[in-house]
Amino acid sequence: MTTAGGLEGAYRRLLRWYPRSYRGRHEEEILGVLMAAAQPGQRRPGARESLDLLWSALKIRMQMTLRGADSQHWAAAAALVGVLLPLLMLLLKLTIFLDRGAQYGFGSPADILIGAYGEPGAFAGSFQANPYSIALTANVTQALTAGPLPALILAVLACLGWRRAAAICAAFVPLAYLGISLTNGYTLLAGPRGDVTLYAYGLEVLVLLAAPDAVRGWRALQWRPSALLATATVAAGVGMNGGFWPLFHVAPTDPAAALRRAANLERLANLPHGFIDRLFGIGAGGWTDWLLYQGTLVAVIAAALGATLVISPVSRRALALLAVPFALGAVVYLCSLISPPLPAPVGNTLAAVPLLLILLAAMALSLRHRPRAGPDIPGRPAAPRDT
Repeated sequence: MTTAGGLEGAYRRLLRWYPRSYRGRHEEEILGVLMAAAQPGQRRPGARESLDLLWSALKIRMQMTLRGADSQHWAAAAALVGVLLPLLMLLLKLTIFLDRGAQYGFGSPADILIGAYGEPGAFAGSFQANPYSIALTANVTQALTAGPLPALILAVLACLGWRRAAAICAAFVPLAYLGISLTNGYTLLAGPRGDVTLYAYGLEVLVLLAAPDAVRGWRALQWRPSALLATATVAAGVGMNGGFWPLFHVAPTDPAAALRRAANLERLANLPHGFIDRLFGIGAGGWTDWLLYQGTLVAVIAAALGATLVISPVSRRALALLAVPFALGAVVYLCSLISPPLPAPVGNTLAAVPLLLILLAAMALSLRHRPRAGPDIPGRPAAPRDT
């Protein structure tokens, strides 16, 4: 095999990553440009050149997927999720805040800012119990994921239709969280709920950039799926906080007893359980108490999601998009149940890689409207235009 023949074969193998229809129209043209720019005696593509071709193939595939036969449904679903997701995140935080605050006290504005709902004095207590730097970084990361301010800002930007500003805000939250957490030795695998929040912000970036020509702002909302998903969100917020348990057990007035009761709601972490019990959050009362206090809420969530599935093709696609953070979070949660625990670097990698891939996909989508003179040939200058 000649040197030129071997290089051409290597280029053709890389070009197979492009969609078949795209290759049929542009493969020979791209191959001609690549071969003309090759160095004398070059036997194989360089590493950077190969990565450029693969990255270009990924972008082309994503573009063609979005422009497919049902792209209008996906565009409408992306526009709906882009506005609805931050509103649902804000609604979830409001539900937990009201539920826990009514039971244990609402706390100071600083407690609310860091998402310490139902834990009065948590902000000040963190600085009393820890060195200043540790307390500060812990409160900042908690404010990014559990606090209401990022979700509130994002919801306002999304409802106003400021798509790029909302995408920048949504990307800042997980990137800042990862930067602070990894430089301070935090273990991402230990907080699956926080990881789901980070994946939700990453998904928000992706859907905001996926359909720039769709309806923007609050006009993209559809009342039926929005109302059903809001109902499911409220039920989830109550279920995450002990379900209907507070309705059947009067809250004690003594602050010390209230704190003991709040700690009792976290008893699942201190009691020995089997895998199934830990997976479903079954407490000391067994399945009977779980079905009474939380199983009803699970039924409400299932009914709301089932009704959303049958409303329209757009609502089905929107629900599929909203399921992405929970699916990734479920994988993280299952990995966190492994005994003995995974090493911290492995756990951090498992939790961080999906988020980074989502953000990279969003970056690819943001570049797809860049004007080009010819086919997508990475690493090569564009062909001159005829004048």
